[in-house]
Amino acid sequence: MVRFALLLVASLLVAATPARAQAQAAIILEPGDAYSFRVETDGTMSAGPRETADWAPIDVAAARHLSGLPIPERAVPYGTPLPDNGTIPAAPPPRPGMIRVKFLSIAGRHSLLVVENGYDRAIVYRARMTRDGQTRPTDVCLIMPGQHGFEHWPHPIERLEISDVRFVPWREGDPQPCA
Repeated sequence: MVRFALLLVASLLVAATPARAQAQAAIILEPGDAYSFRVETDGTMSAGPRETADWAPIDVAAARHLSGLPIPERAVPYGTPLPDNGTIPAAPPPRPGMIRVKFLSIAGRHSLLVVENGYDRAIVYRARMTRDGQTRPTDVCLIMPGQHGFEHWPHPIERLEISDVRFVPWREGDPQPCA
């Protein structure tokens, strides 16, 4: 009976582990969703609970800028910085040791993913998008240390799956590759 009670207590403790401490292989986002997570030493992501994506002033400015650009004929090999002409407000600093992703719909016609990299190392990741019921990989760009990255698609996306987040070598002045 004592063994059964100990097993029951251990099972309840495992079941009561908060979502923040549970490792995930992928983060699934629908428009309006946000998640904050850490990348563990073994490469797993420890995500907090789903949050509501909030539009920061820099997100609004980036959405206006990116949705006004011509649509490229193919994937771009390198990320393009936002203009530095005073029209884009400063980004709030990312939370140290955390990554935050926000998936935003731009008037139901475009989609925007904001990735805030709170690490002192560059990150890359994989993304799969679901559009018109079809899921397929999509290109994304490296996110520089301590920076915000913006991924824009000129169409609505129903769902994004973020996985395989990892640190990569990068130095100031290096290009921002996309793949």
